[in-house]
Amino acid sequence: MRKTVAIVVRDGEIISVGTNEHKEPCKREGYPTGEGYELCEWCNYGNHAEANALRGIDAKGAHLYLFGHTYLCDPCKKECRIASLKGVTICEF
Repeated sequence: MRKTVAIVVRDGEIISVGTNEHKEPCKREGYPTGEGYELCEWCNYGNHAEANALRGIDAKGAHLYLFGHTYLCDPCKKECRIASLKGVTICEF
């Protein structure tokens, strides 16, 4: 399973980092990106890198950089809007 990392930056400083690290083998192995999240506890939205990076912080006006993934799922997009982020950038490794 590919590791995804979300980094939240405000005023040039990292204020939070989140990953989607699995604690056991992924039950979605072989599924296309974005499908089957409900099959694996570690792939459910609450364990996405973006959710982990935004949890418990004030991210208003910050920018989120996402590494290791090509898009944000709908729940992550909603969480970014609720957090009042200034923007999101999807980065290549």
